[in-house]
Amino acid sequence: MPHSCTAVLQQPARVPDLLLLSGCLLSRAMDAQLVTALLALLALTSLGAASELDCKELVKPLVLDSHSPIYGKWVLHVGSWDKPGLKSDLVTVNGSWVDLSPSSDSGVISIYWSDRLNGNRCLQGLANATITGMTSHTTFNINGHTSYHDGKYYETCADCLLSEDTTLLPDGKSKGRYLYLFTRTGTLEPSELETFKKQAECLNFLPEYHFGGTELCPDNRVPALPSAESTGDNQTDVEPPAE
Repeated sequence: MPHSCTAVLQQPARVPDLLLLSGCLLSRAMDAQLVTALLALLALTSLGAASELDCKELVKPLVLDSHSPIYGKWVLHVGSWDKPGLKSDLVTVNGSWVDLSPSSDSGVISIYWSDRLNGNRCLQGLANATITGMTSHTTFNINGHTSYHDGKYYETCADCLLSEDTTLLPDGKSKGRYLYLFTRTGTLEPSELETFKKQAECLNFLPEYHFGGTELCPDNRVPALPSAESTGDNQTDVEPPAE
């Protein structure tokens, strides 16, 4: 009958049993390693499940009965991107704000945007965003260049606006995505910034960030005459006033 490890370990060591004893000890060591590996795997599985659960709680589409809560002026605080090649475009923006307002069409939001670029140059313009469900479709005309964007909004901190922007190529394919966090004042609590970073990770953005500056371009809009109605997008390139 074959010896059991327990029996061998309990008996006085004999030469024929030494090899078996070594095998038993090795077997027990391997069993311990296997148990450790299984526990580690279970821990990683649990961590992954917890992470998935966290992302479900962190990333929720913004559902509104009306668009009025997002109307008004928003200042860019921080942005991220999902492809390395997109960084160069965003870092040229030293400060940015947008003003969202209703239009005569309930399915369209007017977006007045203003960017302070490198070289202390201000670029401003108007665009219309068509809302379809929880997605916006916007066309920007800047310096004769037309770009198309799909947008999504997510739940975020109070007095904040979290916007995912997908830039589209002429053939309709995605060039890449940006994630922008706007606030009413341009400031953000450290804990709110950490939440943004976790949301960006959940949405598969790179762990790189560009922070908007506090020196914003002035609002150079000319009030429209009562009888005048805008029929399309427009953009102006203006120099900021001397400091």
